[in-house]
Amino acid sequence: MARRVVPVTMGSPSFRTIELPGFRVTDARFPPNHVLPPHRHAWPICAVILDGSWQERIGGRTLECVPDTVLREPAEERHTNLFEAAGARVLVVEADPWDGERLAPCAPVLKRAGAEYHPLCAALARRLARELSADDSARSLVVEGLTLELLGTLARRPIGRMEPPPPWLERARELLHDECRRPLRIADLAAAAGVHPMRLARAFRGHYGTSIGRYQRGLRLEWAAAQLATTSRGLAEIALAAGFADQSHFTKAFALRMGVTPGRYRSGARS
Repeated sequence: MARRVVPVTMGSPSFRTIELPGFRVTDARFPPNHVLPPHRHAWPICAVILDGSWQERIGGRTLECVPDTVLREPAEERHTNLFEAAGARVLVVEADPWDGERLAPCAPVLKRAGAEYHPLCAALARRLARELSADDSARSLVVEGLTLELLGTLARRPIGRMEPPPPWLERARELLHDECRRPLRIADLAAAAGVHPMRLARAFRGHYGTSIGRYQRGLRLEWAAAQLATTSRGLAEIALAAGFADQSHFTKAFALRMGVTPGRYRSGARS
């Protein structure tokens, strides 16, 4: 029976991908309750779950893939993907096994199947996903740099070292997601979590790799990016609705994070 080697975009009706020296980067979305039958990939894979969830059956194990999880699939390892009710969005890095010199530091990690919670890699993956939508001449350079940083971050931290966040910290983060456009205070989040504000701020940075304020600004910019891509609302209206003082402040923050102005982002998303 012929061996089945499946591209990462199989079953994904919506994806963006870029080919770079040494690796391929794809932002893919999978529909609810979808099943990818047993298959293999020719290159080792590092996949970061951005939204949704699925179960992966690989090497006699079942791996739970939830947001901010990094999934590792060795080359030619047979596996099955079972997507759940919400579907999933995943940032996939396929590493060229022949590019030994550049990828040598992360090769041992990519040779072992597994899934672990890794918010620092997840933050880099979200930036990568946004950069795939950019349409300027610097896109390839930025994507290459972020991809190497993601793989280097994964290789530097011993597998299993970082524990999942405690339930009280997740409650605070969920509130931040639900109310990101509202002027929240750290004291409000700490009260919802039932801890001292100082403890919350320290734990948040330790688990998510950034401050609460910067995390909230990122959520606001992600909301604004979605509005730019899917609505015809004006920039000033989106800026105010996202919680920015004015359009100028919004434009500077957006360009700093996304690498392009809001207007160019909207043009690229629509094209």
